[in-house]
Amino acid sequence: MKGKLKLFMVCTLMAVMTTLVAAPSAEKQNEPLRFIDVSPSPTRQEYFTKTFEKFKQETGISVVYESVPWDDAANKLTVLGASNQLPDVMTTWAGWLGQFTEAGWVVPLSDYIGNTTSEYASTVTQLVWKAEKELYGNIYTIPDGMMVKGVFVRKDWAKDAGLQLDPKKGWTYAEYFDAVYKLTDPAKNHYGTSFRGSRGAFDPLFVYLESLHGGSAYAPDGSTLFANQEAVDAYKKWMGLYLDGCAPKDAINWGFVEMVDNFCGGLTGTLINDSEVAATCLANMQDDQWMVMPMPKSDKDGKIYNTVNSPYAYSISSSSKNKDAAWKLIEFLTRPDNNIEYCKLTGLIPIKTAVGNDPYYGPNGPYAAFVQQLNDPAMVVPVAFGPFNYTDMHQGMMHEEMQKYLLGKQSAQTSLFNVVKELEKRMKVYLAENPGSEVEQPKGLM
Repeated sequence: MKGKLKLFMVCTLMAVMTTLVAAPSAEKQNEPLRFIDVSPSPTRQEYFTKTFEKFKQETGISVVYESVPWDDAANKLTVLGASNQLPDVMTTWAGWLGQFTEAGWVVPLSDYIGNTTSEYASTVTQLVWKAEKELYGNIYTIPDGMMVKGVFVRKDWAKDAGLQLDPKKGWTYAEYFDAVYKLTDPAKNHYGTSFRGSRGAFDPLFVYLESLHGGSAYAPDGSTLFANQEAVDAYKKWMGLYLDGCAPKDAINWGFVEMVDNFCGGLTGTLINDSEVAATCLANMQDDQWMVMPMPKSDKDGKIYNTVNSPYAYSISSSSKNKDAAWKLIEFLTRPDNNIEYCKLTGLIPIKTAVGNDPYYGPNGPYAAFVQQLNDPAMVVPVAFGPFNYTDMHQGMMHEEMQKYLLGKQSAQTSLFNVVKELEKRMKVYLAENPGSEVEQPKGLM
């Protein structure tokens, strides 16, 4: 009897010890995933919170929602990356990939994607992923949705000004500039454009300059194509929209929010921005107050040079202790039903081909001008600033140099050359440090 009791006690003790040993592993497996949103809003937080609850019901995996304001996001993620504390899944911006891949903060996703590439739209496979492979050697993001730029126009103002605008016909840059001036009427407190003078201001200007060179920004050896008089003249023409009074004086400090608010609020007549703004227009304006024109065609070759990307994308951080579960979350977020719901809320175009015949994305829907461009053989996606880290320039130097010219502190040539020469310097360093690498080339879908 004593032997049996002793055996029972030993077995019980072993079972308890086994449970104690196994407990940390089980606890680790049930540890919630962390997700960070770098562009928070009440609408986005509500969507993610609801979707994460659905994800938990289907998979048993919990997700903790975190957020950081866009203006602080780059610095916050840099601090978290340097300390190996990044969340499992994070929303990232394409401009950060140079820094994040170089530092090893994001995980390659090609193995996870596997043979499912046919499920994704060609804008994802032929543009976003193709560019990432060329620039960084692998795929590091799954877009949250696709966006392409367009020109939002006050339809009522255009009618009063006698402008005949036809989205299907399109327009040239010369016609765009002409329209901005005609829509400007200070007596009515009407300004022709939501000019961007703060962070991000150099982005549309860069595309305009690239339209002079077939969508390119660098020669094969990495030299800039914009250190010449033609580029200076184009720079002055763009900046003239502000200097000639087609935008309010305080537009020199405008970012995304101010541009959109003042267009929807009736202060400005045009706004160059991404398709995501359509959701805001739908919510705050009447149908007869606004329309969308495609981006202007180049006055040189008649092609449309337009960035096609995702506003943000999902990446798995190298800090994640459960990368497979993180991938499951990304798969769930980009499942067609969830992705369509998200895109409608945020003004994007779904990334999967299985979107059905949703009227939002049809020829008469609010996104018609954007979808039209994606199917236009004349549309070309120009090159990015470069494969190198330019986050610091985008956060400061690019728009600060523009502001110096607008404030009369230095010449147009000095302001432009300071930026493009720094880009050239970084491109040449990148090419030298990465033997076999080449300057990125413009891309088309056709």
